[in-house]
Amino acid sequence: MKNPKNCTNILLVGLEKEFCRSVAEELSAKLQMHFASCEELVAYHVQERELILERVGIDYLKKREKTALAECAGYMDTVLSIGFELFKNNFKLFTQSVICYLRLEKEKIKDIKSKIAYDERDQFLQKNCHFKIELTRKDKQTACKKIIEILGEKL
Repeated sequence: MKNPKNCTNILLVGLEKEFCRSVAEELSAKLQMHFASCEELVAYHVQERELILERVGIDYLKKREKTALAECAGYMDTVLSIGFELFKNNFKLFTQSVICYLRLEKEKIKDIKSKIAYDERDQFLQKNCHFKIELTRKDKQTACKKIIEILGEKL
């Protein structure tokens, strides 16, 4: 993916959703930017998930998720975090974001789905993110430092 122009947000994605979230929070504090979790925003907009699925189906649920993510993607000066599943289906919404893949080794991944489909998900993220941060362990200080270094070079 080529480097973005005129971006106002930083989007962190990875196969460890909670780690991504904690790095995004730390990064937002360091850069004095806002922070938002895409998962939390979607959960707020889709509070009755099971009821929606039962009554109107998956297509309507996906539409509500996409609406919430479009709102999130339109934020300004925000560090965003997003898990793989939401990113996979909606990454094209984030045109105002520099997209950073926090890449951990397979052995460090706790999420069972991501561990099983590691190679496939890893390839998808490498192809659809502007840059990746290689990490050997879950260290948010190191991740933030590397992100800031790369952003300084790219933007």
